Amino acid sequence: MRIAYFLLNHDIKKNDGVVLKVKTQIEEWRSYGHIVKVFCFVTEEGESVLEAKQYPINPVKRYISTNLFLQKEFIEDLIHFNPDMVYFRYGVWNVTLEYLLNRYKSVVEINTYDLGEFLLLFKRQKTVKSALRYLAYRFLRSKILNKVAGIITVTEELAMHTSTIKYNKPKIYIPNNINLDEFKIIKDAGSFNKRIGLFFIGTPKQAWHGVDIIKKMAEHLPEFDFHIVGDEGNSDKNLFYHGYLPRDIYTAVLKKCHICIGSLALHRKGMREACPLKTREYLAYGYPVITGYKDSAFFEKEPDFILNIQDDILSGNINYAKVKNFIENNAKRVVKHEETEYFISSKILEKKRVIFFEMLILSNI
Repeated sequence: MRIAYFLLNHDIKKNDGVVLKVKTQIEEWRSYGHIVKVFCFVTEEGESVLEAKQYPINPVKRYISTNLFLQKEFIEDLIHFNPDMVYFRYGVWNVTLEYLLNRYKSVVEINTYDLGEFLLLFKRQKTVKSALRYLAYRFLRSKILNKVAGIITVTEELAMHTSTIKYNKPKIYIPNNINLDEFKIIKDAGSFNKRIGLFFIGTPKQAWHGVDIIKKMAEHLPEFDFHIVGDEGNSDKNLFYHGYLPRDIYTAVLKKCHICIGSLALHRKGMREACPLKTREYLAYGYPVITGYKDSAFFEKEPDFILNIQDDILSGNINYAKVKNFIENNAKRVVKHEETEYFISSKILEKKRVIFFEMLILSNI
């Protein structure tokens, strides 16, 4: 099978979680004997760990040049590659994507409740512009999802959401996964002669990350230190902001910690279930995790190295004694790869994705 992987307007030079996820996916697909090529629209070409054909888009004219005009070089390359399947991460509609959907059998990957994010942005800004943006996004979203051959979501919640099932497309949910072989456990069970530290990494101004909840946690649990990477703020007492840090630097901060924290406020964009890549990294590095959502990878029962406080957060009454107990009981706990392999390993989960592709290729959809 020949698979074209299409990335729209992503800075692959950063080698962020998305880039590493795509790299892992295509490596697994190739290991099954498939031919895969990545095509990516970028604002600036540069080196990346992801092998991809890059198409620079003028950042000043990006909206017009990318969305309203056909990208002829990309189309010519795609026709020459002649894929059996085009796979793409969901993005904003544009005429090039429209052409692609009309010509090739395509599968879209939905990673979040995007309508919830746009609605949250509108509620925060409350402007005519944000309202029009939200309405236009809803309309153009339908133009994409009506034409795909299949839908893959990262959670069961997204697969069964009304915004997905109304299109009546073949669908499957496959949790985010990572190549465990690329991660070494860095948590040291023997270095606990200091204050217990908790670690969170996220993106600035993302309300659903729940940094405000972490701040309250730090206030109620002064015996522990809380380290926040990626967001900016004023460090105070036991709360430390580190801002953006590259991987080799933030892992140095992580090594000094004992427990990790996942997103705590996904409910703010209408989600209760998730499988963030950063949580997979936490686990792969050997850390127990506190979350504010149900992790879609753990189908029946969450393991004892994960504390889900979603119900407490929704009720507005976090049981800090329970949180403290989990932290103290797991501070020395090192999560082994064999404990998480079945749930987060790409070697297991990517096979399901390829089987879905093969089913669609053989169908008349």
